[in-house]
Amino acid sequence: LTSAGQSLVAGGDEAAGLVRVAAPADFLDFFRVEWVGEFLAAHPRVRLEFVLSDGKADLIAERIDVAFRGGVMTDLGYVGRQILADTNDVLVASPGYLQARGRPLRLDDLPQHDCISFPHPSGYATWTLVGPSGLAEDVQVQARMAATTARALRLAAVAGLGIALLPQALTWPDVTEGRLITVLPDFQRNGQGVHALYPSRRHQPRA
Repeated sequence: LTSAGQSLVAGGDEAAGLVRVAAPADFLDFFRVEWVGEFLAAHPRVRLEFVLSDGKADLIAERIDVAFRGGVMTDLGYVGRQILADTNDVLVASPGYLQARGRPLRLDDLPQHDCISFPHPSGYATWTLVGPSGLAEDVQVQARMAATTARALRLAAVAGLGIALLPQALTWPDVTEGRLITVLPDFQRNGQGVHALYPSRRHQPRA
């Protein structure tokens, strides 16, 4: 932030300096890195440094200029705005898995399947899904494989290890290209979009 501010003073109104960006570990899997290249080409004096982690960054302590986060914005001490509309999470599995194990036809079928989820001490995950009726229904599944990042869960699903509940934004390239198939498409989990957070409205560098 200090570097960017000093460069701005030296270079007039041209955007310049280092911008530190905090984002989830798998951010560049669905945010096209080509867009980063276009931004850098348009602003040759700007440098970007990505701090990629699924943990919540402390924007002040870690000198973060902007953070991208999914879900409800709970950091009331920061300035934020929604940059991507709410998108739902969907159930997906590989064609090979479904051929070997069959396709679930009802939510009640999911506990009999291998499922992939974030870790929980119990070894089980509770998925809350909204169906055609508009009502939320809970289903408890055993995590045959668990991992701490959405990227790892997606890779496990593509590899045929089971059914995963993942954001549409993360899975749509695999679904489009046939590596994953949507399971029980009438049931989805409500998402919360993506927000950009800033430490403060004051002293924001042009970069």
